[in-house]
Amino acid sequence: HGWIGTAFAIALAWLLSARLAGGLALHLLLTPLAALMFGRHLAVVAAVPALAAVLLWRGGDWTGAGATWLLAAWLPATVLEGLRLAADRWIPRNPFTFIFLAGFFSPGAAFVVTVLAAVAAHHAAGTAPWPKLAEEFLPFGLLLAWGEAFMTGLLTAIFVVYEPRWMATFDDARYLRPPDGR
Repeated sequence: HGWIGTAFAIALAWLLSARLAGGLALHLLLTPLAALMFGRHLAVVAAVPALAAVLLWRGGDWTGAGATWLLAAWLPATVLEGLRLAADRWIPRNPFTFIFLAGFFSPGAAFVVTVLAAVAAHHAAGTAPWPKLAEEFLPFGLLLAWGEAFMTGLLTAIFVVYEPRWMATFDDARYLRPPDGR
């Protein structure tokens, strides 16, 4: 039920977007949070029905659905997973580092990478002129990274404290054991 609810939440976040002139849209991704909650594989799968629902609701163009899925689901979930695993390997494991690095910093960084990749993809495909991308999409997209980081970090902190079983990537045995390994 939680996974289906997450797919619904992703669709809702994608529907609640800021539309820029020229058809470009900015919205929160929620796939980084889904990757923390269910793992990367289930997060990118949850984005499929979310994307279908958004395209059906808006009557969107299905020809770009694959590129949209890659940019809004696969890329941020993969970047988050890589950063989370790197932090897990090189930073001491405790709830604070999990919440701050995996829950706050990694989603923000994943959003920045996604915005940069979207700018590059739109420019390469010719779907938006460079001045519009540079003056509107890029600066506001980078500002929205803070919103993604804050929302994901806040929800990660709440879930780790009150419902740690909702976070598949958080393991009590790993993050709550004493530093000497006992």
